[in-house]
Amino acid sequence: MKVMKSPTRFKIDTSRPRKEDPYYPAACERVKEAVRRLQEAGIIDAEGRRIRTDLPPDMQEGKDRDFGG
Repeated sequence: MKVMKSPTRFKIDTSRPRKEDPYYPAACERVKEAVRRLQEAGIIDAEGRRIRTDLPPDMQEGKDRDFGG
């Protein structure tokens, strides 16, 4: 039986500090704004969970659904 060579593992250089992502702060602000709008609309609560879980009448179980396709 032939011995199989294991693959080479790459070492990650952690000695150099990473560059800061210039888009990260703006992305965080956009996420906060989206969460604020969802909370104001009454879609999510303070923990990020959906408040309403009911379905419109045409999407409830046993209804004839027409997706217009």
